[in-house]
Amino acid sequence: MTRYPWQHPTASISNTAGSNTPSQPQSQVYLPESLDPDHLRLAAMEQNEPKRRLIRDAAALRKQRGITQVQMAKELGVPCRTLEEWLQGRRYPKGPGMTLIRRWVDQHQEATPGI
Repeated sequence: MTRYPWQHPTASISNTAGSNTPSQPQSQVYLPESLDPDHLRLAAMEQNEPKRRLIRDAAALRKQRGITQVQMAKELGVPCRTLEEWLQGRRYPKGPGMTLIRRWVDQHQEATPGI
């Protein structure tokens, strides 16, 4: 039976790709024998929870302000399709997108009474 690197109890992780620094010793990371898909899915959900809360707040604020997704996308400076995917939970924003949404929510929470 062929075993892949992620199936071994330990796997080496190298940080030398594209690096200008001298090679460092490889670190060992423990990986369980069987990567349970349920545990992996739960870990991913927990990691994305702050993003989900921020997107939920942004969607609620958009509705309270009475603007469309197109108007919100223009205010954020992102494509409408990207914002649609974020709001519907098909994708999550990376760092710059999170910063844009957080700034937009902060700016408009102060300007919108009753929030």
